[in-house]
Amino acid sequence: MNDPAFTPDPLQARIDEAVARVRGGERDAYRAVIEACETRLRLVVAGVLPDSSLVEDVVQQAFVLAYTKLDQYQVGTGFIAWIATIARYEALNERRRWLSERAMRKRYGAELRIEQALGTTPEPVEGLEGATVAGLHACIEALQGRAAAVVRAHYFDNRDNEAIAAEHGRNAAWVRLVLHRARSALADCLKLKHGVRCAD
Repeated sequence: MNDPAFTPDPLQARIDEAVARVRGGERDAYRAVIEACETRLRLVVAGVLPDSSLVEDVVQQAFVLAYTKLDQYQVGTGFIAWIATIARYEALNERRRWLSERAMRKRYGAELRIEQALGTTPEPVEGLEGATVAGLHACIEALQGRAAAVVRAHYFDNRDNEAIAAEHGRNAAWVRLVLHRARSALADCLKLKHGVRCAD
């Protein structure tokens, strides 16, 4: 006898039926699964991603991944919850990638402008004008101690990191660190002089 407190979910039943058909070789039946779950997955993914333009791709990735793992789904255990877990995991991965790329752009945006001003990048960088270049050289002149020596050796004398490191009794990693800190200092100096901003 059926438990009167239990009401079967007709949507879940339709999804399980479609899953069974897909497993039986009817690949087109997966369309019914997509139509039944797509709206809910969009809501799940949109709540995780920082950029709405990424939602469509992540939802599609989730459906493709779920299709390859259909044999792992146990009929009757809740397909929507199962595929929502997959979608959320994919969204979290995409979120980490997006945040990492954004942090990288922000970190190196002004540094790229500095590299271009010093003639070390072949392509012009948007927002870098003659006055800014002049200001950059003034900022370089304001550098102190080893930072100034390393910047001049690297950019003006075109010496490689190994040669600079040997001169200072250090290794190439130390030179890269000094250059990175010097570029950050130069970027801050440019912000004060000309309002040059890191790329967002």
